[in-house]
Amino acid sequence: MANPPGGTMDAGTSTETPAGTNVPGRTHPEGMPAGGSGRADPTGRVEQVHGNHVLAFDEQFDYPRSYVWELLTSPPKLERWLGRLSPGLKLGKAFTLELDGGTISGTVVHIDPPTSAQFTWEDEFGLVSIVEIRVLPSNGGTLLQLRLHPETDEFLAEGAAGWQLLLGALRAAAAGVPAQGPGTDWMELRDAYCRRYAISPSMGVLEEEDGVPLVRFDRRYEGKLLLVNDALTADPEDQPFVELAEVDLTREGKKCTRVTVRAVVEDREGLPLLMARWHAHLDAVAVNLAGGSSHRSERKIRVLEEFYRRQLQPAG
Repeated sequence: MANPPGGTMDAGTSTETPAGTNVPGRTHPEGMPAGGSGRADPTGRVEQVHGNHVLAFDEQFDYPRSYVWELLTSPPKLERWLGRLSPGLKLGKAFTLELDGGTISGTVVHIDPPTSAQFTWEDEFGLVSIVEIRVLPSNGGTLLQLRLHPETDEFLAEGAAGWQLLLGALRAAAAGVPAQGPGTDWMELRDAYCRRYAISPSMGVLEEEDGVPLVRFDRRYEGKLLLVNDALTADPEDQPFVELAEVDLTREGKKCTRVTVRAVVEDREGLPLLMARWHAHLDAVAVNLAGGSSHRSERKIRVLEEFYRRQLQPAG
């Protein structure tokens, strides 16, 4: 993936959700809750830049620029709100960032203190994003511009919600107060981004219906309903697996189809693997619809299985 020039900030254009678009969901008793009542308010934007999605946040702080820059780049300051950075951010050098539940690696491709920085951001799935920050004087304080250029749209909505909550933790660190729990459910905020920008969630959720535990996925694809249905059953090896679940397809507008999967959980121990298999299968559907050729990756399924195992652990 080509890196954008250091320090550039494309304005982009945001796209609002057509009237009536909705991501269904409900509150659930355990594990990862699905989307809530829609009270969450996205503060970021999902923009289109050169045909690709970009996450954009503009945050005003009533603090000097040098202070905000330190919170964003100094390892001791970063640990107060984000994670443990090692060894630091130096031009051309690699770094690691230990977060709750995973480790990020990257390389600094541009840095101009105290104004701007750009670095790669590689997650546990091997997906690489470009992260850009600008720290500018504004209205007697500081304007933070954050732009994230993801490699793919996978986890796009989840990333938008996650970064919004992280910026809330940054505000708490700047004020010198302990970070409070989010005022809204993370999954509710994710679904709010999906509604506003007509993007698809990636993660599955655990829900319960009439006392029966179910795995649920909601995906939105660009493609007519019949084509999406064919892509869902294109792999003969997955046919029995797909037939065990309830799969609903709904047309959205002229070109899009929403797929809702509900699979009964028969083996609690095997729940993370079930979610990993469905996640990978629905990713393969997107690849097939785009004209590509998907290949079963046992490594991806293992990484997804461990990811869902962590997500399903009770909080605290």
